[in-house]
Amino acid sequence: MSQNEMPIAQPFELPCGLKLSNRIVKAPMSEMLGSGDNQPNEYIYRLYERWAKGSFGLMLTGNVQVDERYPGLMTDMMIPSKDKLDINKWKQYANICQSHGTPTIVQINHAGRQSPLGKRSFREPPIAPSPIPLSIGDNIFARTLQYLVIGTPIEMTRAQIDEAVGKFVEATEFMAKVGFAGVELHASYGYLISSFLSSKTNRRNDEYGATSKDRMRFLFRIIDAIRAIVPQTFAVGIKLNSTDFSTGGLLEEEEVYDQIRWIDEHGGIDFIEISGGTYEHNTRSKRTNRLDTNFIEFVAKVRKTTKIALIVTGGFRTREGMNDAIRSDACDFVGIARPVCIQFNLPQILLNRNIPDNDARAMRYNIRGIQLFNLIPIKDISSTIRVFWHNWQLHRVAIENREPDPTLSIHGKIFSIFLTKFKKMIPLFVLSFAILYASFL
Repeated sequence: MSQNEMPIAQPFELPCGLKLSNRIVKAPMSEMLGSGDNQPNEYIYRLYERWAKGSFGLMLTGNVQVDERYPGLMTDMMIPSKDKLDINKWKQYANICQSHGTPTIVQINHAGRQSPLGKRSFREPPIAPSPIPLSIGDNIFARTLQYLVIGTPIEMTRAQIDEAVGKFVEATEFMAKVGFAGVELHASYGYLISSFLSSKTNRRNDEYGATSKDRMRFLFRIIDAIRAIVPQTFAVGIKLNSTDFSTGGLLEEEEVYDQIRWIDEHGGIDFIEISGGTYEHNTRSKRTNRLDTNFIEFVAKVRKTTKIALIVTGGFRTREGMNDAIRSDACDFVGIARPVCIQFNLPQILLNRNIPDNDARAMRYNIRGIQLFNLIPIKDISSTIRVFWHNWQLHRVAIENREPDPTLSIHGKIFSIFLTKFKKMIPLFVLSFAILYASFL
């Protein structure tokens, strides 16, 4: 089978000159392995050492927060203040990721209005282009949770905007210094860059929000400042999500294609990653739900709007589906996320010409116990639990040094977590009982 017959095996060169050996990309996922100082540790090293051996053409890391005051999760990797920054930990991270020749790009992010309390005082709210709170549901339980954990953001001053731009630039300069191949700007899911792009979360009347093009200014300032300080060969990409642009999303459909065209015209970007639906199954099947139809239509329109290299992440499971997507010019790369929580060597299977097409696919598995969470009155709770299930698989490898377990049940895992916590509390219970008993003697 030639490279023409297997498009995923074809090499590719990004505009910056970064050369990739094939078209399979390890897509970003939240590893939730930040602990202590939220810098790289033995767990993240062990996890990426496994992926580094997997024969990806490119790896994109999970979230690295550019401002430790505004993380998405308390377990994210973060860039701390300069006096706490441990350059050796980050150099080791970059070296391990690229130890088998796969270029690795760091996804950098600022959570903005979606940043929970934990790294800030209770009186210090999150920041956003406009003071519009995040909604996680309409019932009293969801509203109370939102009020206590996240709160209402304050509108960013120009000084705070300048500072946020600086944080992205400093993080990028640092990633170039420690040896990573590039950065991906997280501009979706309602995080800070995304909230500047959206008229629903950006209602400013100044040069950062008065018009659709003004809402691009924050992003363009970041791109220009990054390009001014990194080597020409350093890659810069953007992550977008199709659900931000669907009905009820953060952006109106008519404005998103203008924004992508402006990104193309502005320059400085090597690739765009798009996620948010299931591409493969629904281009090969008549069974299509509305979300996935929107995703397919969105990808097609983006492809017509820009010639920037396109990574599509969403539902790819078979070699045939991946080859079809690239052969049809729907995208340049296929991103794979959840399947490689179970099969770290999946690219090797997909690229092995001795394996028939019918067998060259991701492992099939079902998440046991997911149906129970449909009864909980919080928006997207089932989707969140699916994320945690895959994250537990990563933790089996990274923390427990065991292989993934596709048969793992959600209720069984939750029970084991509670049991572990209970065991740790037994000495406290015993001590409390002993003190209480002694007080009656």
